[in-house]
Amino acid sequence: MIKEAINIKPILPMKRDTAASIATLASRFDCTFTIEAHNMILNAKSMLGLLSMSLPEDGQVSLSADGDDEAAAITAMSDLIRRLIAQL
Repeated sequence: MIKEAINIKPILPMKRDTAASIATLASRFDCTFTIEAHNMILNAKSMLGLLSMSLPEDGQVSLSADGDDEAAAITAMSDLIRRLIAQL
């Protein structure tokens, strides 16, 4: 299992296209992929979950991947989130 802390505050509140990008990317990997914040765990492959989750105002979350392609999944998701923030 790999975990990486990341700040997603610039992309909050999460919009539909942002959630779709995150869920689509997460779904490309075989590993279990979650976003964790304040004792809440969200399946990153679920667009509906991303849109409905009450994410912390400070934007501090942990990306967590567990499985054969976990390292590639964390790297790809971190890169995507940084690109989404840079587009703002």
